[in-house]
Amino acid sequence: MRISGTPFTSRVAALVKSGTWSEWSTGEVVYLRPESFWDHGREVAAMRDAAVLEDKSPLEMYFFSGPDVVEYLQRLVIRDISRMELRHAYYNVFCDERGKLISDGLLFRMSEQQFCYTASPLDVWYAQNAEGFDVTVENVTEEWGILHVQGPASDDILARAAGQDLSGLRFSRGTEIRLASADVWVWRQGFTGERGFEFWVRAEDALDVWDALYAAGEPLGMMPLGDMAEDVGRIEAGLILPVIDYTRAGPDSSTHSGDPTSPQHVQWEATPEEMNIGRFIDFGKGDFAGRDALLAERQSGGPARRLVGLRIDGQDIAAQQREQGVPPRVPQRWRFPLLPVRSEDGHVGYTNSIAWSPRFGGLVGLARIGTDSAEPGTNMFVDWNISGSTYEVGAVVSELPFVEMKRRNES
Repeated sequence: MRISGTPFTSRVAALVKSGTWSEWSTGEVVYLRPESFWDHGREVAAMRDAAVLEDKSPLEMYFFSGPDVVEYLQRLVIRDISRMELRHAYYNVFCDERGKLISDGLLFRMSEQQFCYTASPLDVWYAQNAEGFDVTVENVTEEWGILHVQGPASDDILARAAGQDLSGLRFSRGTEIRLASADVWVWRQGFTGERGFEFWVRAEDALDVWDALYAAGEPLGMMPLGDMAEDVGRIEAGLILPVIDYTRAGPDSSTHSGDPTSPQHVQWEATPEEMNIGRFIDFGKGDFAGRDALLAERQSGGPARRLVGLRIDGQDIAAQQREQGVPPRVPQRWRFPLLPVRSEDGHVGYTNSIAWSPRFGGLVGLARIGTDSAEPGTNMFVDWNISGSTYEVGAVVSELPFVEMKRRNES
């Protein structure tokens, strides 16, 4: 395990005033990310009302090329990519033969025989499945930087920075532009639920592109986005994270027995149906990894549990704290350990992706609970630890996403 920076680390570090950092671990490399830059609340507001700039370079980036590249990827992904258009991005999933999620992420088609996938590290998985295919797989993570500009001002910021109007670029489409004298890929994508862009820039040009976007965005209210504010956006949008929301299956992920609430425990593995992404499975495209197991799950009536939203009563937490003589303090974010969720009849699942939402004036979270308990509006309890003791805190099941996905809106 080694600590590493990204092509943008010097610019990111210069802006941080909070002194609080979180870890983004890929297994072999740990990247440090600011939890907030200087004001978490202002970052969330900027994300919704203006724009934010975020370094997403720790995403593992793979290029796939060769005469058999489509056939190779068709064998691995759950979607049919045979008719995928050039410069188009698909949300996609890899599963093992049991139908358990190995990773979820974005698959981009750059040309007829070149694709890119950004998500988790999967070197072993790709190599194991490449036998018999004329395909080249390259991990290019350290050669590229990835930036997100998200929010309603994102179109204006790009126009100011590049002198080019891309407001008509449709969701999940991409193109190549010149920005700060560099060749840059730009995609209509993001991870906050807001309208925005994803930029790919070669590492040697990264700082110039950051500077150009920051200079264009700052007068329009753009702020750098910290890890905690991003969590607000992606939880409200119902977007999942590997390791946080499910244990990654496959040879590139280490699972172990032990604490059943550990984020890497095998019991926290999931199928696409459990994570509300079963709609992307294309059983008609032919064989692919996990097909038989996923088909059997669907034919048997679906998974025993699924992903839902939870509205957690922060006032209940504060009241319990006051009763125990503890100063009331509701966290801005919670990830680990997993917190048990209960109905009146007993334990139904766990929650751990939780964030304070200014929009709702309370805590919102993602939970995996029994399908019989997953109806929106159902009252639940979350086991909350206060001073070493566990107390039941009120919660209500909510539909996902919590908010409208503005990133899909066309101008």
